[in-house]
Amino acid sequence: MATWGFGATQGVFREYYFKTPPFEGNQLVASTGLLVVGLLQTLPPFLLKIISSNPHYKFHMMWSGMVLVVASSIGAAFSTSAIQVIMTQGLMYGLSSGLLFAPCLTFVDEWFLKRRGLANGIFFGAPNVAAAGLSPIFSVLLKRFGRRTTLIGLTSFAAVIISLGIICVRSRRDSKAEIAAASQQPYSMKRIFKKSTFWLFVLSMALQSLANNLPANYLPSFATDLGVSPEKGALLVTFLSLFGIIGQISIGALTDAIGPLVPMLMSTLVSSFAVFVVWGLGKYYWNMVVTSILFGAFAFSFMVLRSHMAAVVVDDPNRPSEELFVSGILLFTRGVIGVASGYIAAAVLQNNDHIGVQPGYGDGKWRDFIILVGTTMAAATVGAFGLWKRRKS
Repeated sequence: MATWGFGATQGVFREYYFKTPPFEGNQLVASTGLLVVGLLQTLPPFLLKIISSNPHYKFHMMWSGMVLVVASSIGAAFSTSAIQVIMTQGLMYGLSSGLLFAPCLTFVDEWFLKRRGLANGIFFGAPNVAAAGLSPIFSVLLKRFGRRTTLIGLTSFAAVIISLGIICVRSRRDSKAEIAAASQQPYSMKRIFKKSTFWLFVLSMALQSLANNLPANYLPSFATDLGVSPEKGALLVTFLSLFGIIGQISIGALTDAIGPLVPMLMSTLVSSFAVFVVWGLGKYYWNMVVTSILFGAFAFSFMVLRSHMAAVVVDDPNRPSEELFVSGILLFTRGVIGVASGYIAAAVLQNNDHIGVQPGYGDGKWRDFIILVGTTMAAATVGAFGLWKRRKS
């Protein structure tokens, strides 16, 4: 909650930074949230490799992550340039979040076997609780107290919550049993790389990741461009997060019941419809609310399918180490593309900034951005071919 949840609130910080000195008008500050989320997903494959050989490192990683969370938030509070904000609130916080997140992935896989989709839905939905609550709170605090006081308050809150979480969590197996099991598991990257389903899922994850994080970062700015107050704009992130919780848990349970094919199609196609039709043609606040609800419920649930995609690729329950490897590659892909998406979106908006808000599809300067998000989300359905191939066989 303290890692993904904070990353999901960056749209509120971006809006504040973009309109407040000394960062006023600097599009680069939008990359902080995407950098956090990106590192959250690119680091786990490497950290999981370390954990698989040294399970006792889990708690060392988590305590190190907690210390870095505190350091990064304090650093961001006293930053005076966009680069400093990116390095602290983006890079350093992302690194600390990765150190906290990777061990938690292993805990979920250890404790839940038959209901892994539901467990992942709850696990990845939990940060949305934090995002839903923190977005309006941060909006009010930033307006009333400014950046420094708000970030110092966040530091204190995060330190307490994370410390309590580390103290309470435990592994299902002892470290010696984990090491022994890991050493006996067959492992073949070559076998995985030869499978067409693996590459279809990687491509699908890349395309979905290009669009997934952008609405949370840019919907508040879109809203204020159309005359909506910053407070109501921040509520859009809350709607995204709240319905993300519902969607992730529901899609996770549905995936356990019927398999991942239909949930994948629902996730990508409904999200694309929300962007192309509801957002693109809308001009009122209720359009933005409906977009947030649909996109949050369906796009955010795509992440829940990750472990099922890994299981389809490996196709052998006796090879958990290979499943973990595939899962890590999918996370890595998601993270790299997620980071890149921030810079791509910033370039698209910068290119159209001279157009301004005007009548027509996408309200002028936002048209190309909306087309980018909707198109890549629809293209992510390519992963369904891998699932359909598995179902036929």
